[in-house]
Amino acid sequence: MTEEASTPTVRDATLDVLRRLGMTTVFSNPSHTEMKLFEYWPEDEFRFVMGLQEAAVVGMADGYAQATGEPALVLINGGPGLGNAMGSVYTAAAAKTPMVILGGQQARKMLLGDPFLVAKDATQLPKPYIKWAGEPGRPQDVPALIAQAYQIAKQAPQGPVFVAVPEDDWVRPADPEPVRIPEVRAAVVPDPRALERIAEALNGAERPGIVAGGPVDAQGARGDLIALAEKLNARVWGAPVWARGAFPENHPLFAGVLPPIPELINERLGAQHDVVVVLGGPAFTLFTAWDLFSTAPADLDRTPRPTLTSGVRFLHVTDSPQDAAATLADESFVAPPGAVVRGLVELVEQRERVALTPVREPVPVPEPSTPLTQAYLFQVLSEVLPEDAALFEELPIARADFHEQIPLGPDNGYFATASGALGFPFAGAVGYALARPDRRAVVVVGEGSAQYTLHALWTAAQHNLPVTFVIPDNSGYLSLKYYLQDQKAWQKGWDLSGVDMAQLARGFGVRGERVESPDGLRETLHGALTADGPVLVDVVVADPGLFRL
Repeated sequence: MTEEASTPTVRDATLDVLRRLGMTTVFSNPSHTEMKLFEYWPEDEFRFVMGLQEAAVVGMADGYAQATGEPALVLINGGPGLGNAMGSVYTAAAAKTPMVILGGQQARKMLLGDPFLVAKDATQLPKPYIKWAGEPGRPQDVPALIAQAYQIAKQAPQGPVFVAVPEDDWVRPADPEPVRIPEVRAAVVPDPRALERIAEALNGAERPGIVAGGPVDAQGARGDLIALAEKLNARVWGAPVWARGAFPENHPLFAGVLPPIPELINERLGAQHDVVVVLGGPAFTLFTAWDLFSTAPADLDRTPRPTLTSGVRFLHVTDSPQDAAATLADESFVAPPGAVVRGLVELVEQRERVALTPVREPVPVPEPSTPLTQAYLFQVLSEVLPEDAALFEELPIARADFHEQIPLGPDNGYFATASGALGFPFAGAVGYALARPDRRAVVVVGEGSAQYTLHALWTAAQHNLPVTFVIPDNSGYLSLKYYLQDQKAWQKGWDLSGVDMAQLARGFGVRGERVESPDGLRETLHGALTADGPVLVDVVVADPGLFRL
């Protein structure tokens, strides 16, 4: 209850609901439409995490939710503020990150006009990139609506939800009856017949294969997946757009990350397997088709929809009915992937552990040079990286070098953007570190991608978080450059010469270092990984050339 009011307000009732739900960390960049919530703010009970721009705020909440497995709470303006954040909302939706976004709306009595900062059609703006959106019919409905939003965000398939709250609702009298919050438990378990069918297919396969998606790790089944792969002696591939590590990359059964191109998926899997089980995530996330790399004049499009090779039986496990409906696999099972993995460990037959023919070429050891190569940077980073570091990566043109030179182990976390929107890792690592200050979060992001949520540096500094930002700086959006046949024709569209990331970091209160030669690289990285607080290392690297898949 507030100091001035004898009757509990909607604000009082909402804070009580948030306490009961455990949502006491608030990510925000508030405008005046949210300020009434902060009157008499109980700072001793709630942690307020300020961000300087809404895209960074939602990105930080995304990382926090992925670290905790619980819905994160975001409070921003529901009109232009939400508009600023939509790229990060898009990514959170693709990652199926549970999140409750409260969007400030103008006072109810002003909505007959067109007031400043209004959220027109408030629940429509974030669609279709959220699970659900609502707005209260009455002020006293706000707390119950937030409790409902929390439950919707948390249930599989998880995702962000949105509630629009008029600013005057916070100070209206609350419903005299306390909000009833039901205990909603995830009680969905795999159909035993489905488990038996999948196990039968794997046991009958001559060359079984597994494609691992992020939900396996999110549902706590990474160790079970290792046991399943070892029992089957089966290769494990990372799902295309490998947004969350579900299998250690330094394991001998790891075959690499599949490219998001149907022709290359078929080439890799068709040559190695007769049965493939896709565990978690879509089957498959695609980015482009091979024919679109051609610079020849295009013919009338008579090409069929992408398909998977007919010589392999594909089975797909996902907790998303939508992903199941859109699958390219032969059979799809709607079930929690983590529970399916645990169930299959008991049902598959133990196979002889024999070495499989390598499917990846030996990785050459890069040599030092000036300017540095990105491969050399990543190789040195791998030598000083903490064994339990959580890696956040966004390298549209350098992913192959990253995974080759930094084979992440079973205790490493790995997170990347789940969509084509840039900016998640830079902000996500900050949110992750707020939830897991016991682990070093390491961000490996190009200087182009860093610009999208650069403001997260300030939040990292304010909370003195254990985050190391490593920038392979090639002075350009080179993922765009190499789409061009004449790479000079559109230089203004990809050239980022003159961006000094170390100077920018210092401006936000983060220690910034710039490295331009091999001399001192190892020592600088080691110092950045063991520092008390955040550090950014801007490493000048050569143009890596055409990206590899």
